[in-house]
Amino acid sequence: MCRCPSRAIVIGIDGLMPEMVEKFTEEGHMPHLARLMERGVYSPMLSSPPVDTPTNWTSLATGAWTGTHGINTFGVHFHGERFEEMHRVNASIFPPFVDQAPAYLNELCRAEYVWQAAERDGKRCILVNWPGCWPANAPSVVTIDGSGPYSSVLARISNPHTYATGGGAATVRIVVREPAPGSDGARPPLESALAISGEGVLRPGGGGWQVQGEDEVDPALCYRLEITASSSGGYDRVTVYRGLSGGEVVTTLTEGEWSAWLWDEFPTPYGRVRAKFRLRLLSLSPDGGSLALYRTAIFNTHGWAHPQPIADELIEDLFERGQAEGRVGLLETDGAAEDVHPIMPLCQVYESISDQARGIALATNYLAQHYPWDLLMVQIHAPDGLNHDALNGVSPHWSRYDPVEAEEYWDRFRSEYHVLDSMVGEILRGCANEDTLVLVVSDHSAIPTTRQAWVGQSLVDAGLLVYQEIEDGRSVIDWAHTKVVLGDHPLAENVWVNLKGRDPDGIVEPGAEYQEVREQVIQAFYAMRDPETGQCPVALALRKEDAVFLGQWGNTVGDIVFYLTPGYAPSGTIQSLGPIDLEAVGRMQYTLIEEGLESAYFAAMQGIHHQYLPHVEYGGCSNRATFVMAGPGVRRGCRLRVPPWTPDVVPTLVHLLGIALPAQAEGKMIAEALAGPD
Repeated sequence: MCRCPSRAIVIGIDGLMPEMVEKFTEEGHMPHLARLMERGVYSPMLSSPPVDTPTNWTSLATGAWTGTHGINTFGVHFHGERFEEMHRVNASIFPPFVDQAPAYLNELCRAEYVWQAAERDGKRCILVNWPGCWPANAPSVVTIDGSGPYSSVLARISNPHTYATGGGAATVRIVVREPAPGSDGARPPLESALAISGEGVLRPGGGGWQVQGEDEVDPALCYRLEITASSSGGYDRVTVYRGLSGGEVVTTLTEGEWSAWLWDEFPTPYGRVRAKFRLRLLSLSPDGGSLALYRTAIFNTHGWAHPQPIADELIEDLFERGQAEGRVGLLETDGAAEDVHPIMPLCQVYESISDQARGIALATNYLAQHYPWDLLMVQIHAPDGLNHDALNGVSPHWSRYDPVEAEEYWDRFRSEYHVLDSMVGEILRGCANEDTLVLVVSDHSAIPTTRQAWVGQSLVDAGLLVYQEIEDGRSVIDWAHTKVVLGDHPLAENVWVNLKGRDPDGIVEPGAEYQEVREQVIQAFYAMRDPETGQCPVALALRKEDAVFLGQWGNTVGDIVFYLTPGYAPSGTIQSLGPIDLEAVGRMQYTLIEEGLESAYFAAMQGIHHQYLPHVEYGGCSNRATFVMAGPGVRRGCRLRVPPWTPDVVPTLVHLLGIALPAQAEGKMIAEALAGPD
């Protein structure tokens, strides 16, 4: 009998492309993944259509196909609801701040997650940043939403500041005010003031303290500093008061001393949040004129950790690590804003990749070393953003392709894949042993784009999709005359018939008319032709019942599903419901994808995956996901002959761990990946 693993680690890397994995492991830039591939199995993997993030992280965590778990891209629509009122799950992919998500992925998912099945089977699980893990939906499962306190905006609502009277260390300048005339004592108290949030600068004025410049400062977050001398040797203490006049004592510090954790309420775009920080007096001159006070990052502890006390543990662990490394306070992030990809509707990444990777590794290793576990699942949303941002740069098909610039683009990918590989290595060093099963998987990758085509134009021309002008040349759907609704996004690659008895504004009769309208849609799609290339931008259009072989069924999938020809991207608008500028869309139809093109959505987006079939290849890239598995019970040095699908991962995982299959799992066990008897 072959040896079975005692526990398993699943590391999800969003957008990880098999072609780039093969290239960078061969070049030596991904040594940790290379070792896993050498001692285990590797294969490109096919996504459960539609080929996007929420659909496939759900399939990877449930073992279910799209039709069963019901997550059909970023906006879930149910029969009987208005099309404008779909359930948007973006915030569950890019974690929400203090419970601000309009809809949570795991509340819409209709399949049991593997961690729920494992808990039901008496197993212990830890989840870090896995889409669908929040809000915690299994009582005993340790859960972290986001990348933890090192860099996540959920936890770290303000970065550290040094308030100083001068010097290069100051991030905020402060002023020490002389005592008022007639003050008693050889060394009367001196005074300073600051906005503890780090926003705004306070200066003496009007008999008190005033904000300098145009910054708005919350008076409740202004702190007064009283500088005193305890002996004739000079000023040596700073007492911090909440408020600028009187107020309670927050802390008293001598040089080099840390305060305890201090709490206050801070404004955020989502309301006031109670959060904590620490202060340290870095330096104070004997004459009191030179002062430097350090404030750690400000940490929100609510809404991203389960059980909640884990938030405090992770923050304290970060603080202790900083002390052990001789840093001023908490471990500092790299602050590399240039590494943060532009925020787009489908790629809302708020941290640099190096920050995100290190934060995930720090949080994961702490939890794995302090809490018992049988299954550990970790996910990072990269390199998806880089695919969207830069994939055309490496494709000879792009009209702006330049071989010299292409090397610079390759270096960007090479660097990011190296960061991700280092994260894998750090997690394995801290969590894995010879009895640990390790999986590294992605949800999809992406292909470059060359030309634009809005398929909705064919439906407008056929009289199936009707708009009415509202203002400024923009139009919205005329429901009284519209027979079909196009779902570029967030309804994915679907066409919904505006059906009587099912849809609130339905005008199409069930039965013969319904079937006729669907046939008209398919014919309109296939009749499209790019006048420059002669190509049809639609590669495949199917009635829903004919798409079952792609895992698409159920009431969250459109009446027709379609996929674009590789190289073509939707143009003009990502929201076909409107408002839409039909004239502008027409101008962009069948035009080249250019940098800076005036498009409502795809101006900055190059590599795309959502609109294509899971197996397609284009420009040296593919839309396929990545599958790597190594450990007890797994074949060594094997590349699978037939690519698995994302729903196949969970059945294989639970088979090797010997735990219960999730209730709705329907993928197959990847038998070729399993080792035979010893």
